[in-house]
Amino acid sequence: MNKNNIGLVEYAKSMVGHPYWYGCYGQISTKKLYQAKKKQYPKMYEWSLPQSQLGVRVFDCVGLIKGYLWTENGKVTYKKTQDVSANGMYDRCTKKGKINSMPNVIGTLVFKDGHVGVYIGNGYVIEARGHAYGVVKTLLKDRGWTKWGFCPYMDYITPETPKKENRTDKKDNKSTVSYYPKYKGLSV
Repeated sequence: MNKNNIGLVEYAKSMVGHPYWYGCYGQISTKKLYQAKKKQYPKMYEWSLPQSQLGVRVFDCVGLIKGYLWTENGKVTYKKTQDVSANGMYDRCTKKGKINSMPNVIGTLVFKDGHVGVYIGNGYVIEARGHAYGVVKTLLKDRGWTKWGFCPYMDYITPETPKKENRTDKKDNKSTVSYYPKYKGLSV
């Protein structure tokens, strides 16, 4: 299965509301995972484990992207060659620039030092923001993003121009125009 920006956006949207756990990339949370991460990153786990956070997928910021990249058939498998920090992800981006030059392409990654989110369109980003927030949808303009980049581990598919479909409304015989997007090469 080829990974692409359209799939990343759908994955990120489906994870809104999930907890933030530093060093995680979509694993199912357990007491054992919490203890292991607390031992590995003691300063990032100075909080007590809420029971409500057990049995669900957990992420840090770059882990949200890794979770998409590393999930096949519902199972997350660690991939050492793609295991990079948020800053490391930016360094490996195939196309990148300052935030004021960001293309209007969903699935573009947005960055600030040590943090990454996924642009989902219409001025919104999904990010694993921190333990107090979890995975949330935020406004691009409100979060101080400084850079953008295309993830080096997936394809970017450009949506075609919306096509017009003329149809007649049977109630009053008026013609209406609706738009629907089609994607080139979409294979999800």
